[in-house]
Amino acid sequence: MARLLEYQGKSLFKRKGIPVPEGKFVQSLDEAMEVADGLGFPVAVKAQVLGGGRGKTGGILFARNRESLSQAVNGLLGKRFRGAPVEGLLIEQKVPIRKEVYMAVTADPSTRQPVGIVSPKGGVDIEETSEREPTAVFRVSIDILRGFYYYDAMNLLRQAADLESKEMLSLANLFTSLYQVYREYDCKLAEINPLALTDQGAIAVDARVDIDDDALARQASLHLDVAEEAGERAATSLEIAAGTIDENDHRGSVHFVQIDPDGSYTRAEGKVPIGFDCVGAGTSLTTMDELVPLGYYPINFCDSSGNPVGSKLYRITKIIMAQPQIEGYVFVSCVSSQQLDNTARGIIKAFKELYPASGGQPNIPIILVFRGAWDDVALDLFREHGISDGRWIKVLGRDTTEKEAAEIFDALYKEWKESGGLE
Repeated sequence: MARLLEYQGKSLFKRKGIPVPEGKFVQSLDEAMEVADGLGFPVAVKAQVLGGGRGKTGGILFARNRESLSQAVNGLLGKRFRGAPVEGLLIEQKVPIRKEVYMAVTADPSTRQPVGIVSPKGGVDIEETSEREPTAVFRVSIDILRGFYYYDAMNLLRQAADLESKEMLSLANLFTSLYQVYREYDCKLAEINPLALTDQGAIAVDARVDIDDDALARQASLHLDVAEEAGERAATSLEIAAGTIDENDHRGSVHFVQIDPDGSYTRAEGKVPIGFDCVGAGTSLTTMDELVPLGYYPINFCDSSGNPVGSKLYRITKIIMAQPQIEGYVFVSCVSSQQLDNTARGIIKAFKELYPASGGQPNIPIILVFRGAWDDVALDLFREHGISDGRWIKVLGRDTTEKEAAEIFDALYKEWKESGGLE
């Protein structure tokens, strides 16, 4: 799922005629001052992060003058929300809200249709409203072949007794525009919470837009940097780089995600951060199950399978090894028909570039387990290039189990640590 930042979602809203507050994305205090001076005070200062609940955690502040704006910007830039650093802010007009409404179009897996949702109880999590006051949330399933029209929206809005007639008239038009955003940009969710009712009309004070990963090829104009399974955080630079490996090349696939991008969770748990790649998700899980009890934690997940060419293994190995926190690297293949000689060639090329002085022999503990087609050739290639002779690398064959691989890595790491490691 590709989740847009608030300012990106509002940009799509504006294209479809949905009113949003005047504002601009900034990344410095000077930019914020310039925007605020142009808009006029008071202004809202909103952290641009992908996780929700900013209002409850201090991610949205208001500034009535330049001094309070400076305090807000300096307080938010660089702050972390749900583990994600604030790298930019949205500076926009503060909206005088008379009433808050919730409005969304989202995918409903149970009916395999979009569903329109509205509630007169906006400004809070819709899940909380549904549990606390289910009669305040109204839904309608939408047939994508038929579309969603003004009168469909009106029929839904009439159920919300807290809305006045003139409010329903403006909201119905806005609701159909929101559905256009949902359909045109291949959304899984297009949400406004809150949708502010003011004396000047309805204004989308917030925007959440999630785009279907499988449709990103159709949305190239949005220039999105996304990562598989990154969740509510932004994609890291390494995840973005890994996401380009399979572009225009169907020969196997590489799935990479950083489980613990900065290593903070691993350190807090008292584990050793390591880089990780396996052929096959089952092998990945089994190997992780063996490594974690021994005190090691893969800070990335990677599955390079489907018989990828050597160039893909070369690129993903460079990416995995670029994680500065790792104190080791484990690669294990499942027993399959994947051409492991190609896998070996890619890894060897990466090691020779990473460790040119030693001819590719690493300076951190590394275990490589080749099991499957052409595994004997893979082992021969590492011997021929002299990499297998390195003190801190073990290149193993098909007789090695996941448990044995983890135990061998554990022994190698302890020897490396006792020798002083990289210190």
